[in-house]
Amino acid sequence: MVTHPMKQGTYTVSSGYGPRWGTFHAGLDFAAPIGTPIYAAADGVVVEGRERYNVAGFGSWIWLDCQDSVGKDFIYGHVKHDGILVKAGDRVRAGQQIGVVGNEGQSTGPHLHLEVWGAPGRLGGAHQDPAPYLAGAAQPGNAVARPVRKQGGTIFGVDVSEHQDGMSLAQAKREGVEFAIIRTTDGTHRDRCYRSHLEDAESAGMLTAAYHYLRNPSEGTSVAQQVQASLEVMGDKKRPMWIDVETNAGLHVDHIRTCKREFEKHGVRVIGVYSYVPYWEGRIAPSEPDSHEFGAFWVAAYGQNPHGKPRDIYPGDQHHQWSHPLGNQKPSLWQYGSNAQVAGYSVDINAYRGSKEQLHALFTGQLAPEEELSEEEMNTLYKQITTFISGFLGPQIDALQDVWTQLRGPKGKGWPQLGVNDKGQNLTLVDAVAALRQDVARIEKKLEGK
Repeated sequence: MVTHPMKQGTYTVSSGYGPRWGTFHAGLDFAAPIGTPIYAAADGVVVEGRERYNVAGFGSWIWLDCQDSVGKDFIYGHVKHDGILVKAGDRVRAGQQIGVVGNEGQSTGPHLHLEVWGAPGRLGGAHQDPAPYLAGAAQPGNAVARPVRKQGGTIFGVDVSEHQDGMSLAQAKREGVEFAIIRTTDGTHRDRCYRSHLEDAESAGMLTAAYHYLRNPSEGTSVAQQVQASLEVMGDKKRPMWIDVETNAGLHVDHIRTCKREFEKHGVRVIGVYSYVPYWEGRIAPSEPDSHEFGAFWVAAYGQNPHGKPRDIYPGDQHHQWSHPLGNQKPSLWQYGSNAQVAGYSVDINAYRGSKEQLHALFTGQLAPEEELSEEEMNTLYKQITTFISGFLGPQIDALQDVWTQLRGPKGKGWPQLGVNDKGQNLTLVDAVAALRQDVARIEKKLEGK
């Protein structure tokens, strides 16, 4: 779906695509006040966003890869940096707001500079006039988004405790559940099913992680005592840990910090925190602290909480909960219900937007293994690399070749017009300069003698 990057009536086209001021203007400029919303022109994946700053010329930008949906890359230049709403890896939909107009970089006034690049994209492709692409484009908010391909799909998982004693996670795997997050402790209460659940899940090929329900020390046990109990439950079966933050007694952010520090001191990776929206936004002290310091965020939000199979009751990848930030970050996992029917049990159900390899990377902190490319993908990559080299490095290589020829002569064999050496070889430019200096020195010596 082709969508305009700005709403009608919010901008004025201030500069077109083509020659300008003795150079070539590779985009279309939309003059507008700072803070005016800008939108994704198509379904795509963010290559660079909020994490990039001081981009040459643009100051700040958004690079959006929409090759899978419309065969284009889009560059949004001069975007207000603290108004960028996306980061690298985010999947966006046509018409979704991604930032606001700024005046960053080499800019004569607030505006959006939009570039359109054909296949295979900004690296290897060529920029195109955006005006024909935008002719007849839908207004933001009116476009119907299409699925973005090559996103790794969405996988589902359960979180279990002794309340699911007897549940077969091997059966859950056969029903399409790909991961299990298993409780170790509630405060200092030791979950008696941690090991059996873990062995069942991992024998079936599931990804696994652990979670600890953190209690306020005012409830009777210190954070250190709780972590020690969790460590004893895991024993030699330590797994990456989520910290469950939802106790009715309330918590202070310092309790979470202490818990994370205690686990890490004993060699247990803390993936992040789990909580539900009202708790993190209003019940923890101070209200809605920044969550980045704890790692990723796993959110619980059930809505109508229907009964059914995980995929049947999943609200979808485009549900607003995926875009709702808690502690200034969007959730990595979403526990979207507690009534999913899995392996004969009614259980908490979770979704992860991505591949199993990517979830493994989230749990372990290790990079996801590269998938082996097909022959067709290898050929495409080769073409992209060669096109990039010829298109972007070609002029530099030509310039270096020219300098080399000037210094060494055609094919490196010197220049006939500069004379020859005692071996009858043509002199290079360097040789000729050296010989000239010798001649000048001899002449100076003769003049001094007279």
